[in-house]
Amino acid sequence: MQKILSSILFFLTSLPVLAATEEMSKADAPAETVGMVYVVIFGVIFLGSIIGFFIYLFMHDKGEKSDK
Repeated sequence: MQKILSSILFFLTSLPVLAATEEMSKADAPAETVGMVYVVIFGVIFLGSIIGFFIYLFMHDKGEKSDK
């Protein structure tokens, strides 16, 4: 009876190790790559939106000062 209990305990404690080895094999798979054109397009749109936001804030703030 003790041998069965100890073997069940060993089996249950080895399950996380088994899951970790499966995850490591998935992590070794090559990652999908994205074309450089899409990265440049994202950068231009992202920086353009930030610059446009600050221009809007500058113009809006300038307009309120002249009204007062």
